[in-house]
Amino acid sequence: MMNFIYEKWFYENDLQKYSDIINLVRDVPCNADVIYIGESSNISSRGDDLDKRPISAFISDYYPSLNIYDITKPAAHANIYEVLLSQIPDCSKVKTVIVTLNLRSFNATWIHSKLETSLQKSTVLLQPYPPLFNRFLLSFKAYDIKTKDERTMQVRKQWREDKFKLPFNFRFTNVIEWDTGLAHKGIRNKNGTKNYKLTQLACHYIKGYAFQIDTITNPRIKDFDDIIKMAKEKGWNLVFNLMSENTEKAKELVGDTLIYFIEENRKLLTNYFSERGVTVVDNLNDIETDQFIDQSWTTEHYAEKGRKIIARNVADSLKKFYSNKFVEPDYKRTIQSVFFNNFDDNNNVWAEMKTCTDEKSFSPPNSSKTGKENDYSAAFQYSLHYIANSRKNKIDISFKVLMSSVNNTASLVIQADKKNDKTYRKVLKLTSQIKNIDKWEDFQYTFIIPDSIKKTDLLKVFIYNPTNQLVYIDDFRLEFK
Repeated sequence: MMNFIYEKWFYENDLQKYSDIINLVRDVPCNADVIYIGESSNISSRGDDLDKRPISAFISDYYPSLNIYDITKPAAHANIYEVLLSQIPDCSKVKTVIVTLNLRSFNATWIHSKLETSLQKSTVLLQPYPPLFNRFLLSFKAYDIKTKDERTMQVRKQWREDKFKLPFNFRFTNVIEWDTGLAHKGIRNKNGTKNYKLTQLACHYIKGYAFQIDTITNPRIKDFDDIIKMAKEKGWNLVFNLMSENTEKAKELVGDTLIYFIEENRKLLTNYFSERGVTVVDNLNDIETDQFIDQSWTTEHYAEKGRKIIARNVADSLKKFYSNKFVEPDYKRTIQSVFFNNFDDNNNVWAEMKTCTDEKSFSPPNSSKTGKENDYSAAFQYSLHYIANSRKNKIDISFKVLMSSVNNTASLVIQADKKNDKTYRKVLKLTSQIKNIDKWEDFQYTFIIPDSIKKTDLLKVFIYNPTNQLVYIDDFRLEFK
């Protein structure tokens, strides 16, 4: 009886407060044919990308007759994927699930991540027990809860205790020894001086990739095994998408020994999961170093060309399930001078589309919301190199604005970034034109393009609102003239 009362009157409020990741699953309609689940590698883009859509959207281009949706949770891993996939409702028609297989998620840093406590807390109410029992578990903090210092100690303990097992002689026996040795020796400039930035990056590569997966003890193996078991029970086709790593940079900074670790882990994972009937897409070495967005860290964040390579490889693997539905997309560039975003579709030249909301809109269902620690609206990002010279004179900018209160800070920002040069920025307060609250009004501005930025690498147009007062933007239009 108590469980019934809790589930009927209180459970949903607690879900939204403590486990709002459930909404990632609820946003996927029951008519989905394919679900792509992953972390930030799916949605990351580079500012100069002409098409900023996620990997999952590019996959969809090859199968326009299929309903392909994504579940994306930054910093997530297979354990979180398993919990989210278990929440897919019985009404779902999904037949294929594509799961991101991130090599780094098997390392000590990710397994004992400082984000792990919050991630595990977010899944407690989604466990396969009665809702009231889950609420008790949450109240008594019955989940993996540790401080950041404790997580750091776990990482260093694993780095120290996991001894390298190599078929050749190597002077270091564990990560700590190798990291310390390289930090001391350093990466040298041509004149013999130590390059501290490259040395630090090389050490990041060692700590990120110098590990050997044990299928018995590594918790990620069990997480993926649980996903395989679930897929068999639900009758899903299962695809594991092994993400590309910057092996060019790893070899350049650290050398062949680190590549050995990476390749051996790749072989182990592809063989292990293939033997269990999973289709494994191996992208490990397919993306060139210049397509990695983060050049000072180890991530799987790719520019447009890189995301398209991953998508093509996955699309090819899906032919075994949907051979008669595959089509070759046309990615030919067209010269464009008018850009419009009503925030209802996954518009390919706008970044920060995660700000879209259906709370309020001028043209339903969505608008872009700023405020309350969400400082930036969806942002137009485009290289002026792709605009015809005859249309680089001015930009007519217009959009709809709704303010929840008088806001003297929210501004339209026009910003031009150029490599090795100062950033150009034009700022106009919205209150220069918007006078009413809780009412959709027009904001219009003609920006005369200065000669100094006509060859800029990247033009950005967005709303900046670093306040707790909400501002909604809709029907954003730019025309180059």
